Amino acid sequence: MTETNFNRPNGMRGLFIIWLGQMVAGIATSTALFAQIHWISKKTAASGTALGYWESFYFAAYLLFVLFALFFIDRYPRKAMMLLYDFLLLSATAVLLVLESSGSLKTWHIYLNAVIQGVGYAFRLPTYSSVITILVPRREYVRANGMLSLLYDTPEIFGPLLVGLLYGTLGLKGILAINLISFVFSIGTLLFVHIPPTPDTLDFSHAGLFREAIYGIKYILKRPGLLGLQLIFFFGNIFSGIALSYTALYTMVALRAGGNIELADSVQSAGAWAAVVAGLAISLLGGIKRPVRAILLGWILSSLFGLTLLGIGQIFIIWVIAKVIDSLFNPVVDVAINKFIQSKVPPDIQGRIFAAGDFIAQVPFLFTPLLAGYFGDKVFEPAMQADGVWSNIFGWLVGTGPGAGYGLMILLCGVGGTLVGLWGYITPSIRNAEETMPDIVLPPPVGLVRREPTLPSKGKSQPMKKPARETVHSTHDASMRNRKKSKK
Repeated sequence: MTETNFNRPNGMRGLFIIWLGQMVAGIATSTALFAQIHWISKKTAASGTALGYWESFYFAAYLLFVLFALFFIDRYPRKAMMLLYDFLLLSATAVLLVLESSGSLKTWHIYLNAVIQGVGYAFRLPTYSSVITILVPRREYVRANGMLSLLYDTPEIFGPLLVGLLYGTLGLKGILAINLISFVFSIGTLLFVHIPPTPDTLDFSHAGLFREAIYGIKYILKRPGLLGLQLIFFFGNIFSGIALSYTALYTMVALRAGGNIELADSVQSAGAWAAVVAGLAISLLGGIKRPVRAILLGWILSSLFGLTLLGIGQIFIIWVIAKVIDSLFNPVVDVAINKFIQSKVPPDIQGRIFAAGDFIAQVPFLFTPLLAGYFGDKVFEPAMQADGVWSNIFGWLVGTGPGAGYGLMILLCGVGGTLVGLWGYITPSIRNAEETMPDIVLPPPVGLVRREPTLPSKGKSQPMKKPARETVHSTHDASMRNRKKSKK
């Protein structure tokens, strides 16, 4: 019965319970992820190209499915979509565990697992971002998004640390077994919490799969401010996608440190710590009032002071400082874009908009790991050896020898990312997006106000119109009328 659902946790309490279950599974999954990086690196003698294939398979699957995943995210219960993600990852982990236990695991199996995880993640990101709208009140948006940011960043702390502690004793097999058990906890918390149904403001009952898939992209294309922000993410991710790929970072550190890939784990973990601290600060203070400015400043500062220093650095402590600087701005940018969309887009189509935005922003990740591996191994590394063609030009800045080519590549990406952020600031349609896109108006609690919405005709997808006038009625009068409900 529907009534019994309301005895289950909901609101911020329900979100916290879901968050806790996903945190446990996320840490275990992150540990398994870095264990696979170690496995590939050791099998291929620190080949950047091999890691590039692994990352690109993941993002290829993600991008192929993310637009079609939104067809299900907005049409079916959010809880079902969240459970689907966990079951996909559980299945993929179980297959890897069986292969490793039997001694049959090959590199291409790891690549195939990356494809399956990419498909699962296509459901996860837009679902979790849009579920906040129906689960918590608007005043809690920033804190809820801060928690969501912690859910992405905290596993990046413990994953690299735990793989360093456990890989030598448990190996990939033991780490995969722990990961498998963690999904029991995350699935249990999802089943325990009540997630309200998604209200309808637009009718998609006659829309086909392709029409729904491109709806989010068409919605973004019609709004210059939102489109401009997505282009910031697109072009910025070309540069950060190369510089911060596991391909570039792990290969550079391994080459500069004489094959000691564990140092890259520590650098990655330090950056994740910084992101978690920033995410906690946002969750506690809830202080992003100008999300567009926060996004643009985040891109500029993280690229200028983070990526450039990461490329210049030749010792462990400099890599750590650079990664910390870059990572401090990640939660700020993530929370800011989530808040912007949640405040400007009707809740029942947010899944489409989040998915379409993710698609546009993450298209570069389809090829940036491959670019990092190819240009790093074939162009920058040979050119930055002691007798290389660029050694006399850039050697004073990034050094020469193994790893210097990857360092130069990361440095140039930092310069590119800085220019992308500056371009956003000098473009009025991007800088003023908060003013040009009106906030959505949600209905008040049932029984207090009757809303007479102006909606598109059935079966058509049109831009949101100006909210109709609200008329206050008595509780008794309102309770006698049929009206649609809406959510965050």
